[in-house]
Amino acid sequence: MKKLFVFAALASMLLVSCQGTKPERHPDDDDQDDIEAPASITIDGEFDDWAALDAAKVKIARNNPDSPWDAVKQIRVYADKDFVYYYIEYDGEAVSELLAANEELPIRLCINTDGEFTSGYANYFLQAYDFIVEGALGDGAGGWKDFDGTLHQRIDGGWKVILASGHSLTSGKGKSNLYEIQLIRDVFNGAVAASESPNSPMGDVFHTGVRFYGPAWGELSNMPNASAEEGEGNGWGNLLEVTTSK
Repeated sequence: MKKLFVFAALASMLLVSCQGTKPERHPDDDDQDDIEAPASITIDGEFDDWAALDAAKVKIARNNPDSPWDAVKQIRVYADKDFVYYYIEYDGEAVSELLAANEELPIRLCINTDGEFTSGYANYFLQAYDFIVEGALGDGAGGWKDFDGTLHQRIDGGWKVILASGHSLTSGKGKSNLYEIQLIRDVFNGAVAASESPNSPMGDVFHTGVRFYGPAWGELSNMPNASAEEGEGNGWGNLLEVTTSK
């Protein structure tokens, strides 16, 4: 009986001891605690968070002074596993005049997802693209509006809507001469998969450029762009190659 009591006491002590013991840490655990989560963009019309991104992972296209256009100074594109972000810097004087004239400032995000440039639409860039996201940045009343894009796919030689606006494909806000856009990759890829002509989804590496328009859809800019000589006489440039940040 005495032996049984001693055994029970020892078992109880062992149980308490095990419960109070913390699991051993891997030698690298402390290093893991120090790793910061990747910076992200909030679509709020404030642009300080762009400066916090890893500059090596942000693709930038600046206006070529020898191109036919000067209304847009630069674009930046950054992608993570969930979103693609566009940053647009207009020439301040040009955009002030356009907004004051109640222009809607249509825009087209041009996207190539399949990594090849023999199919798709080859105008305005030196590489073909298969999709455009189209919408207006101006509210037609002198200010910016929230961006709500419509997704078109190049099918049988024409552009066909595969996802209308109102489906939360994009969001966007502007302030002064700056505008930022967020594109949701899952929504984009879902529309691509459901298309009558399915294409490759947006993978880790894709290509993109941006077209800008003014009154009566007159051309304001093409980004990236080139000099007239480099762009075969029209200022067209190559699409940006974007690698997803993980």
